[in-house]
Amino acid sequence: MSSKVQKRAASESLIFLLIVTGILILLNVLGASFRSPRIDLTRNGMFSLAEGSERLAASLDDRLEITAYFTENLPPPFNATERQVRDLLSEYAAASDGQIVVRFVNPDDEAKQQAARSDGVQPVAHQKIEEDQVAVVEGYRGVALRYLDQSRTIPVIQDTTGLEYTITSAIKELVGERSPVGVVGGHGSPSLTQGLTTLQSALSLYDVREVDATQEIDPNLAALLVIGPKEPFSDDELRRIDQYVMRGGSLGIFGGAVAVDLAGQTGPSARPVGSRLEGLLGPWGVELESEIVADAQCSRAPMRGPLGLQVLVPYPPIPVLQLDDEQLQHPVMFRLASPMLPFVAPLKVGDAPDGVELSVLARSSEDSWTMSGQTIALEPRDPRDWRMSAKAGPFDLMVAIDGKLPSAYAAPINEEGATAIQTPPVAEGDVRVLVVGTSSFLEDSFMPPRPPQGEVQMNAALALALNAVDWLAADSDLIAIRAKTIEEPALDIPDSVLAAEDTVLAAAEEGDEAGVESALEERKAAIESWNAKKLAYRWLNTLGIPFVVALFGLFRWRQRANKKKTLKL
Repeated sequence: MSSKVQKRAASESLIFLLIVTGILILLNVLGASFRSPRIDLTRNGMFSLAEGSERLAASLDDRLEITAYFTENLPPPFNATERQVRDLLSEYAAASDGQIVVRFVNPDDEAKQQAARSDGVQPVAHQKIEEDQVAVVEGYRGVALRYLDQSRTIPVIQDTTGLEYTITSAIKELVGERSPVGVVGGHGSPSLTQGLTTLQSALSLYDVREVDATQEIDPNLAALLVIGPKEPFSDDELRRIDQYVMRGGSLGIFGGAVAVDLAGQTGPSARPVGSRLEGLLGPWGVELESEIVADAQCSRAPMRGPLGLQVLVPYPPIPVLQLDDEQLQHPVMFRLASPMLPFVAPLKVGDAPDGVELSVLARSSEDSWTMSGQTIALEPRDPRDWRMSAKAGPFDLMVAIDGKLPSAYAAPINEEGATAIQTPPVAEGDVRVLVVGTSSFLEDSFMPPRPPQGEVQMNAALALALNAVDWLAADSDLIAIRAKTIEEPALDIPDSVLAAEDTVLAAAEEGDEAGVESALEERKAAIESWNAKKLAYRWLNTLGIPFVVALFGLFRWRQRANKKKTLKL
């Protein structure tokens, strides 16, 4: 009887094995025939393509060739870059249904190196430490894209942060025409050749051009930007801008109430300016006020104390925005982590015209106030020297307007005193207007520096600037991609470190050298404690989680072993 049971058990085991083998073979065949599913559980989908990138890859009508030139065995941290680039490019190829062909080349001979240079990928020097000696080796780490008779090159990949945005932007450039975006010139504003050079280079998907507002503005512009004017607009210029909006154009107004001078002889300062933009914005429910918002929730700036010590102090003229869930869902602010608005003027927001949606995208905190006067001093100072005014926050700092706006300058034609600029009384379609109380975050002084080779590193300031332009130009795909590439929020500095820095400042002002030394020791101890805590969390993540998994496995093994002991045939 036991022999029959054993034979039956053996037969059932064989049948089960054959079934499992067949299922595995079938799954492999299906996996080879169809795109395999991918699951990315990271918060921003860091290891998978955004929907916009997938949609773009799937829409290609012709073959796109991507050649990645990577030298093998590059020194850290670049030795891991190739694997990350391979994974990302494989996602593009999988999404394209065969239209994207990826090829990796190791330029290890003269012919391949010549091919890399012909494609625009140049060698880069790397420092390599071997046997306690530092050597410099040349290597390649760039990507070339070719579509029909067009090509684009990423000469150097510094790291993979923002690489999806760069590649998707390059593909967009290859397959379509660039949309025109106008920047109003004159009026003391920064220009595309001085002050906005980084912004222009970052807007590679757009044909950015200077616009003369004294002439009729091209209605085919995807967006029109007014950036930091310091001199007044004429009535005709304002009517031309209004005419452009009424014809369906999108308008972005950045600053125009105060002019900031960061290189003044007495330190950074600001002064009120009369741009006359209130005549355009007033009928739409928004006005710029000639003040600067200061906020206790702010960035920090370096300040040199009486004894020559340089410490970071709170800097209220650069508010750090705390956005609510509704604001974070708007395309301009989509997933931005604590963006900053330097030297921003408050906005006076009234009632929106009928049928128009007016959304406040950013406000200062309740611990904010305004600074005003003919000259507004902005130099960093001891936190106790900032004086809160009676005008307390919160203040509206950024407003989006969406809908069929009425003309701000509707006037009869061909009557005495009437203008010759013909403007529809109401916008011909839904239009978008973005009003921000500052232009500083668009200007070169606050943009990330452009490296000698490669792309500008994406951060929250640049992401905010590009989001604004993309929303005005109605390109939401890039906003979602860019949201994955901005830097993670900075770690909060412990109160003990900040308190020690304040003590250093106070002792330095009093000339108490012993107090300074004591405060510096406290600061050092607080930083060491902070570093120890970060190290503990790092080891907990590195060893603690595997230990818990191993402990669970041991528990399950003991359970199964005990269960086997109780089994009876």
